[in-house]
Amino acid sequence: MGRIANMRRGVRFGLFGLFVSALTGACTGSENIDVTPPMTFTSDSKTIQMVSVLVGGKNVFIPSTIVVTSGASHTLSVFNTTDTPHGLRISGLGIEAVLPSREEVRIELPALEGGHVYQIHCHLHPPHRTAALVVLPGG
Repeated sequence: MGRIANMRRGVRFGLFGLFVSALTGACTGSENIDVTPPMTFTSDSKTIQMVSVLVGGKNVFIPSTIVVTSGASHTLSVFNTTDTPHGLRISGLGIEAVLPSREEVRIELPALEGGHVYQIHCHLHPPHRTAALVVLPGG
């Protein structure tokens, strides 16, 4: 009885392995077929608004993730709601600005290439929370 159960288990695992091999072979072995359509995104937003605020004793950027599309320039409109100046740096783009207390600062972003994520942080106070600028491929 134990021998027959082991044979059945072996057949089951053998069939499963054959199925997995066929499935992965179909996905990776067909180099001439691209089943993924190119993804492009559009946006009607040219100005992105964010704020620098104090939450729970930490300074944060809201929203903490900004999404833009490539190929067009965008403007960041950042309002510092706190009583002290803060910074905004996007090192990957060479952008650095001081955000005066209770004032709005407009930062012009260059036309960006899709497929990148840039970190945004306060260069005046490194312990502050960071944000991200995500650039999607535009179409």
